[in-house]
Amino acid sequence: MFRDTLEITVIAGRGGDGAISFWREKYIAKGGPDGGDGGDGGSVILRALGQVDSLSTLSKRIYRAEDGEHGLGKGMDGRGGRDLVVEVPRGTRVFDAQTGELLADLVEEGQSVVVAQGGQGGRGNRHFVTPTRQAPRFAEGGLPGEKRRLRLELMLLADVGLVGYPNAGKSSLLADLTAASPKIAAYPFTTLAPNLGVIERGEGERITMADIPGIIEGASQGRGLGLDFLRHIGRTRVLLYVLDGSDKPVETLRTLQGELRAYDPELLKRPSLVALNKIDLLTPEEVGRLEAELAGFGLPVLAISALSGEGLEPLVDALFALVQAAPRPALQTPAPPPPPDTGIQVEEVEEGVFEVRAPQLERQLSRMKGEVSEMAGYLQDLFRRYRVESALEARGVRAGDTVRLAGVEFEYIPEV
Repeated sequence: MFRDTLEITVIAGRGGDGAISFWREKYIAKGGPDGGDGGDGGSVILRALGQVDSLSTLSKRIYRAEDGEHGLGKGMDGRGGRDLVVEVPRGTRVFDAQTGELLADLVEEGQSVVVAQGGQGGRGNRHFVTPTRQAPRFAEGGLPGEKRRLRLELMLLADVGLVGYPNAGKSSLLADLTAASPKIAAYPFTTLAPNLGVIERGEGERITMADIPGIIEGASQGRGLGLDFLRHIGRTRVLLYVLDGSDKPVETLRTLQGELRAYDPELLKRPSLVALNKIDLLTPEEVGRLEAELAGFGLPVLAISALSGEGLEPLVDALFALVQAAPRPALQTPAPPPPPDTGIQVEEVEEGVFEVRAPQLERQLSRMKGEVSEMAGYLQDLFRRYRVESALEARGVRAGDTVRLAGVEFEYIPEV
């Protein structure tokens, strides 16, 4: 079953904890700290492959990477978690389902993006040795991996998009010009999913063509199937309107352009041409009259018959010429990630009580494990490194005031 939209949850692996350990060996009374580091958690990666043509190959709704292993004694570091690589079709756009932010547009073979970063492993206690702290009984815990809800949208990578009513002959035309084998029958909405084919000409010349299913009047408001598949037109460089010459082609073209305009006005600026199909059902006089009326839309008009093959060679030549001259459509590009918040904010929540917000410092404090009394010197160094005291003084905090930081409340005593 073809599927071009999907929501999944990705969960990166948690980093392993650093170890609190001391060297123990016979005849050695006091061994030094030898706690190993925790391994980093695995990340979740999406990778584009041309062999995958539908999001229906993603059978799960939750994708979880491996956790990192905890560190051990004797300086043994934990193994890092394995990354999880999820293969998606080329042309997949990746959005954050909560914010709507575009994270990646995977159009090249093998192109990949990390959608959930694995958590960093914690450092073992051997990293916290100083001349005045010879036996630290604390270490860092591993950080949790990122968790995200993603919306995946597939937009077919095609040079030419076929636009037309059901039964206009789009599937027959695609089958005639390419090696595609779409389902063809004489009833509406035979095509229930986009079909993709390749037109080859001469030595190495080729363009791709996509049949966009069943656009009808009201498709941009959700009628029929059109709204589900109009997004696939977004990547096409050239639009080919396929009209049934025996069924009010002028009115049909007007309606089709109206639906595209309602969906995205920029689509009408794409290089386009009109294929007046089923001329085998018309007289030469009728064909001439319809060509003249359709020319009023300002687009080249070619009379063809997908059934008999009449006019297909000039159509192919015209399509190659348009594609070669047409630029690639400009689509929304992923925004660069915002820089990490490294600032410190101090807010007076009530008289004499101040709350400190420092994301990076709070993150560091939350991962400490072990004996709190052993950490005093390290925490003092940490506060100095993040210039906490400078921020408190700048905010007017005085000795004896209450300070809240990372869920801990303490009395402020400035360094002398």
